[in-house]
This record gives sequence, structure tokens and C-alpha cells, in this order.
Amino acid sequence: MKHKIIVVFFTLCLVFIGFILSIVDKQNGQFRYQQHLEQPSEKDLGVCKICEGKSDLCTHLPIIRIDTNGQKIPGKPIYDKSASLIGYEKGIYGEEEILVSLETIDKEGVWHHSTDKPTKKLNALFHIRGNTSRNFTKHNFGIKLVDKSNIENSISKPLLGMSSGKKWNLHGPFLDKTLIRNYLCMNIAGQIMEYVPDVRFCELILDGKYQGVYLLMETIDVQEGRVEITEHEQGHTATSYIVSIEPNADVEKTVDNFTKYTKRMEESSKLQIRYPTSSKITEDLKKSIEEDFSYIERMLYSYSMADGSFNYKNYIDLDSFVDAYILNEFTALNDMFYASTYFTKDVRGRIKMGPVWDYNNSFNNYKHPFESSGFLLSQRGWYGQLMKDPEFVECVVNRYKQLRKDILSEQYLKKYISDTINWLGSSIKRNYSVWGYTFSPDNLNTFELRRPPIYDKNSTIYDINPSSFEESVRWLVNFIDERGRWLDRNIDSLYQYCQKSKKSAQIME
Repeated sequence: MKHKIIVVFFTLCLVFIGFILSIVDKQNGQFRYQQHLEQPSEKDLGVCKICEGKSDLCTHLPIIRIDTNGQKIPGKPIYDKSASLIGYEKGIYGEEEILVSLETIDKEGVWHHSTDKPTKKLNALFHIRGNTSRNFTKHNFGIKLVDKSNIENSISKPLLGMSSGKKWNLHGPFLDKTLIRNYLCMNIAGQIMEYVPDVRFCELILDGKYQGVYLLMETIDVQEGRVEITEHEQGHTATSYIVSIEPNADVEKTVDNFTKYTKRMEESSKLQIRYPTSSKITEDLKKSIEEDFSYIERMLYSYSMADGSFNYKNYIDLDSFVDAYILNEFTALNDMFYASTYFTKDVRGRIKMGPVWDYNNSFNNYKHPFESSGFLLSQRGWYGQLMKDPEFVECVVNRYKQLRKDILSEQYLKKYISDTINWLGSSIKRNYSVWGYTFSPDNLNTFELRRPPIYDKNSTIYDINPSSFEESVRWLVNFIDERGRWLDRNIDSLYQYCQKSKKSAQIME
């Protein structure tokens, strides 16, 4: 009898372990906490017994309260008379960040109210952040948790159920009228790639004023639970690093890499060192990163890459480049190799593409419309060189076909969108009680418009600015359908980039 019990027990254990492995299996996706699946909906909670729906703010989402104590928030862009960016506004004492108090209200399985006692009470340095988004009325904010008695001393704390961190971003969906693109894409990417910053929906109250639905996001930093690479040792020139391609890079942190000085990079973009941090960057360290990164670029653009004698797989992590390409090509994200394009390298390892970041403009939500057809990134940046290798192309094609069976399938994505919107519930209506005016193009400045309406010869208006939340969601779903179906029909044509032409074959002979 005991023997049978033991057998049953171990059988159940094996089944359970198999189930867990099926969730975490890298081939079929990483394990990823997803807020709309893990947290109760409004329907689950039922009527609030405390306020019975009569509170100014009664929500199932977490609440973040920030008090600036009347200070001016730095970070808004400043333009000259010719509309050229000349800098960013600072605080009244010239500071780039201001000290604020930050409170979270995020108890498990209960309604939250604007007047509730905070779950956490912290101090933070605060500023407006972003590139184009700095021009939006609904700002994105950068947060750095600090010790109030010594703001030079940053502290690491978990927020809204995410891993402990010092820096956080508050993303305010503005151009994305569905409110969900970053949540959707970051979580989809997080089921595919090694590390993708975690995200949580919340509602923001700033200086007592309701600001709508926001997305709290982990930043790309070197620490446990985020980018886990060997930390830099002061005095060493050989180092792990994170770099990114940005249009408005900090000049003090930029390097003159190969594709920059040979003009193969977008003219306005630069390669910026993100890690090690500014205080640790020396000229020797900067030179070391520049040479290491440029060596790979130089070889990718060399004849050795074209004839196959350069084994790039000794220097770059193939899987990360394949996955990043598929995600950004599928979502039609035009930023790659222009903005928010990250690379990480452990001092002992190969360079990886990622972590991925900022899908606000994905799925045809850019300032100019994209067709759902055509390859957007196959010849962009390093990918133009990698596509010359049949093995790389084969990896892309096979991985794409695999992902389309589950995580990138129409059925999965449609359900994900529907479930997320249903879970957000009345928070969507509250958000647009503040920002509903943005559905009228006449109320927006040129930065806030995707593009002004177009008139054809018959005076018919073609407007790519959605007129309602429902329309914005419908456009998103339709574009995903069209994009996926076009790629399904044409993904194999990527092999054209690794085929020798008759002329080149004759030259090689």
C-alpha cells in the first residue's frame, strides 16, 4: 500500500514538473507574470462595500500618488524660432530632477481609493522623460527612488509586485489610444525573450489631480532581476556594458562607433553608453567599449561577412537577434536602429540584442502610416548584413513559423487584447474623462497628431487619427491580422537576401 502511495506521489510530482517546464520552456515561451491574468477584475471584486461606487476614484487597478510640493517638473522640450530642439526645461534652481513623495496603493484583491492609506511611502527624484513623447500633454515620467536625507543615495524597492529596483518609468499612453500597446508587446516579448522589463497598469494622481491610466515599467538596468551581467569593476577597461542607439543621445556618453563614422547609421542617431553609469565612465573605458562594438560592426560590413569567412556567431547571440527581428518586424516597429535599440554584453560573453523597449508606435501607430505589407527591417542596420547568411535567414523563418502557432497567432493576440481591455474595465472611461478631447485632431498640436487628415480630389477625408477608443482597438486588431497574414505568405522570401546573383557568382569564380 505504501509502495502504491509513493508511486502515485512521484507520478503527480512528475506531472506537475512537466506542467511547469511546459510553461517555462524557452522554445515555447518564458514564464511571465501578466497582471490582467493574475489580478481580479471589477467583476471578480463585485460592488465595493466601502464606497458602493460613490468615491471619486474607486478602482481595481493599483494607484500611484505623487506630490511635487508645487515644484515645476523638469524635462519639457525647448525649441527655438525655427522649431529646432535646443534643450529641456529645468527646475527653478536649475535642477534636472526634483525631489517628490511617492505613494502606492496596491493591496491584493481589494478595491483601491484615492484617499486610502498608502501601501508604500517613498521619496524619489522625478522628471519628464522620453523623445517625441516629451511633447505630449500626457507626460511620461522618470522615477529614481532615493533616501530623502541624502538624495545622492539611491535605494532599491519593489513596486506594484515587481522586482526591487532603483529606477522606474511611468508611461502615459497618449498617441496610443488603445492604452495597451506597451503592455501587450512587452508581455508578448517577455514570453519569448530572455529578459524584458516588467510592467503594471496603474492610475496616477499627481499633486491631487487625476491623470488617468499609466503603465509603470521597469527600466533597463544592471541588477538582480533585470539585466544580469557582471558588474563593472572600477579601474578596469574590459567591462560588461549596455549601449543604445538614440536620436537625442547624451553627448558625454556617446561613442564614435564604426557605423557612425562611416555614415551607415541614421544621421541623427548616436550610440550611447547606458552602463557603466556616467560616474564610472572614463575616456579609456569609453574607448574600450567603442573598439569592442566597432570590431563587430567592422566585420559585419566586411568582405569576410559576404563570403562567409567571418563567424559572427562567436561574437553575437544568435537567438536574441532572431527574436528581436521577428518581434519588431511583426509589430512594424520603425524605431529599430534609430531609437530605443539596446545591446547588452557581458564581459565574458557575446553581444545580445535587447532588451526590447517602447512599443508605443507599434502596429501602425507611428506618426506616418505603414502598409501592413512589406519588410520594414530586413535591410535596417546590422540586419542587412546578417540576412546575407543563409543560416541566419533559416533561423528567422523557422522561429517565425513556430511563434505563429502560439504566441504570435491571431487567436492568441486577439484574445489577449480582448481580455486586457475587459480587465481594464471602467478605468478606460475614467482615463478618457480627462483625455477624451484627444480624439479630435483639432485639439492637438503637430507633435500629438499621428498626421493631419488627408483630402483627396473629391474632398473625402482620410484620417489616421482614431475618433474613438473602439475605433483605435479595431484598427489595432485589423492591422495585426493583415500584418500576420502578409508575413505568413512572404516570410520565405527573406531567402532572397542570402542568394548570390549570377553576376556576383561569376565574379567569385
